[in-house]
Amino acid sequence: MSHAFENLRSFHMLAECLNYGRAAANLNIDQSTLTRRINSLELSVDFKLFERTKNKTVLTESGKRFHEQTRKIVEDYKKSVREAKLLSSSNPKKLTVGYMAFAAMEIAPKHIANFKTNHPNIPLKLRYVSSQNQLAALMNEEIDIGYIIGQIRDKKFIEVVVAKERLVVLFCRGHKFENLPEIPPSLLLEEKLILGDIIEWNSFRWRLEDMFSRHKVNLPISLEATSTLAILGLVSAGLGLTIYPKSIINFIKNEGLAARPLSGDDFSIETSVICRNNDNSLETKLFMKTLKAEISIC
Repeated sequence: MSHAFENLRSFHMLAECLNYGRAAANLNIDQSTLTRRINSLELSVDFKLFERTKNKTVLTESGKRFHEQTRKIVEDYKKSVREAKLLSSSNPKKLTVGYMAFAAMEIAPKHIANFKTNHPNIPLKLRYVSSQNQLAALMNEEIDIGYIIGQIRDKKFIEVVVAKERLVVLFCRGHKFENLPEIPPSLLLEEKLILGDIIEWNSFRWRLEDMFSRHKVNLPISLEATSTLAILGLVSAGLGLTIYPKSIINFIKNEGLAARPLSGDDFSIETSVICRNNDNSLETKLFMKTLKAEISIC
């Protein structure tokens, strides 16, 4: 620990105790060491932190403000030490993260990379689970974290909305849609549509049908497939077009495919990360904490 942080930690202990004897005992140092640390800190900040008389010690107004402004630094340090001790004192639990097709493209990999950077010692296991099956997998403790389509607003789960993506239409280059900036939903009535099958893609399918029904369009489904790779292969072969969240664009650059957004603000899909509300494991809490911190920065 640096001398500067030792001085700051000692200042906070004295600010809480307002008694040199008790503060020194809590820090497991003698009073002369505590006095040196406080004097050193006052010298570095260039203002008085305490007024000390024979009978009492009180914070100056500047000391009170400094105490409030630096409280989070000390609290974060204490919390980090507690978490590190917990992880070092026992074998960390393997964290199982369930993901669905849309999250696998960009959202989940980014979060997992960030989590591994911050917590490299926590083992991770990834498991594909369709969006509609993730709640059951969580309740059965088959996974600890889930990436699902949309929001559930269920008190049994903690959920964080991590993305809202506009939907785009994918098609072969050279298709007439390539000349349009956006695709009106009514134009899809004249096209062959390729979608994920109703068993694996249930959550997305009913949301998609609901969006289009509001525009009085019944989706003309020509072919179904079970995976993103299969769907893109069918579209690349010129057998039809498909609809995906916008993040798919980063994965089609070499596929001979093009994408255009659907017209209308209501053509978008949310992705949420959820966990059980009663999951008190440190590993799950750290994942959700890291996730929330990452979202607040973005």
